[in-house]
Amino acid sequence: MDHYGGRTAQLGSVRLGGRRPRPRRGPALQVGILGFLLGLGVMGGAWWYSIGPRQTLSLYWLTSADNSIYYVQQERSLRAFDAQEAIRLALEELIAGPRDPRLATAIPSQTRLLDVRVEGDDIFLNFSSEFTQGGGSTAMMSRIAQVLYTATSQNPGARVWISVEGRALEVLGGEGLIIDQPLTRASFVPSFQLPAEPEAEPSAVSAS
Repeated sequence: MDHYGGRTAQLGSVRLGGRRPRPRRGPALQVGILGFLLGLGVMGGAWWYSIGPRQTLSLYWLTSADNSIYYVQQERSLRAFDAQEAIRLALEELIAGPRDPRLATAIPSQTRLLDVRVEGDDIFLNFSSEFTQGGGSTAMMSRIAQVLYTATSQNPGARVWISVEGRALEVLGGEGLIIDQPLTRASFVPSFQLPAEPEAEPSAVSAS
């Protein structure tokens, strides 16, 4: 008993002596890793801002003067990988409203752009239910024109399909503006003449 007991004790002592404690990673190492990752993020953001891909298109706002409504065309260079992302950013800017207090948008500010999809010459837009609220026939016409001409500013021949909460928009507003889809610049011509070329500075044309 003493012999085996002593042997067991000896082996146990060897096991304990041979186990090496794992080095503990201190907070300094964690801070270093975090700093490295933040540095990568900053470098990536700087690259995106300086040389990242851009898409250029035009936004269409509203303004008024002498009891007339005018459409104002503004060219935008947006940080976007492709036309689909550029259209989404441009329409979200239309919904948010212009930075210039002299300009306005007919799209209700509560509207959410739920989806944008570009397939060849077809542009599919899906808005929340707020898109259909408020305004008379003039406001509804202006709303559709803003969306249509902004979405097709890169491809004027494109067809636009508008849905609200996933359902095709057929009638807009209480006065019943019929929406014949797909919408194109050729089939939906508001009572204003668009400038031949987009300009960097706002260009106003009469809508009356």
